[in-house]
Amino acid sequence: MEISYLPSDYLINGLRKLDYIERVESTFLLRAVKIRNDSDDVIRLVQYKFEILKNNNCVRTISYNEEIIKEKSEDVKKILDRLVNPDVSKIFLGVEQFWDVENYSSNILKPNQETGFRLEYFTHLDFGSVNKLILTVTYIEEEQEKEKVCTIHLFQHENRNEYIFPLKGTWLVLNTFDNPYEHRRMHSQEFGFDLGQLDENMNFLPPKGNNNENFCFHGKEVLAIADGEVIDTFDLIPENPVAGELMSQELVKETFEKHGYKPIVAGNYVIVEHSGNESSFYAHLIPGSIKVNKGEKVKQGQVLGLLGNSGNSTAPHLHFQLMKGTDFLTARGLPCYFTNLTGLEGEKIELIDNNRSIVYTE
Repeated sequence: MEISYLPSDYLINGLRKLDYIERVESTFLLRAVKIRNDSDDVIRLVQYKFEILKNNNCVRTISYNEEIIKEKSEDVKKILDRLVNPDVSKIFLGVEQFWDVENYSSNILKPNQETGFRLEYFTHLDFGSVNKLILTVTYIEEEQEKEKVCTIHLFQHENRNEYIFPLKGTWLVLNTFDNPYEHRRMHSQEFGFDLGQLDENMNFLPPKGNNNENFCFHGKEVLAIADGEVIDTFDLIPENPVAGELMSQELVKETFEKHGYKPIVAGNYVIVEHSGNESSFYAHLIPGSIKVNKGEKVKQGQVLGLLGNSGNSTAPHLHFQLMKGTDFLTARGLPCYFTNLTGLEGEKIELIDNNRSIVYTE
């Protein structure tokens, strides 16, 4: 039996230090698992067991029986047709193809058949972080019960550079990594988030209507979080007409035929590569507002463009993410620690780990 998993090699542990209860919350996502029968016999999978380890001691065990294995396999089967598109597969899994559609099965696998599951999200509260996840697959082969064990390492990422926040002022942060149902479902966006503002009356949606210009933060300057080189930009897609309305399907088709998949998702965007193979990504900008060019060196705090509502966006906002690599479809999402943020009570904030946080920087 062969077991493969994504992200390959290791998982990033999104740690949250909960000082008020003196505990640490570990959160990590096993994006996808493939189990292939490499034997000459038919096998039947009967149990998945996960063990979470802290300093090589098991602190938690989770087991799935045969019926749940079947359900999880069916969950993958339902999306395989969408993952045939290599760009869609990349944005969710980070690779062009992971499961073999032609050889995909359920929990009973003939030779060379495979099955799997996706989006297994783990949390654990303890006095310190956990560092390993052990997956044990129990199966029946020739009436004998056997096991295959896969050890997956967990690491906390440390940034290679000192980063400042990409906007100035007070901002509402949405869809952070502690919300596993939004950005974290996608490979490069795992630790990304969205940024908007409330107006003077604490409204996010403007009372004057949903035109882009009515949002008080539409057109705000987007800043480079550190020195680097501009790797890629796109500045040709119009904004969505109003909040809550995407551009027409005719324009989507035309954009795809001319420019591919990326601007349909990101709208107008900038990617800046920093030292240590870390890159920052700024999406949904106003067309014609991008002030830098591919290959240009930029300084920390330099204006890159203006916040808008282009691409796959339901209202004006900045989508931001840090990545290992430069391709926002295949680069691995990374946590981003900031040097210049405070919270509502003036407390210093490095990692934004609470959905709907309000943060401030001068």
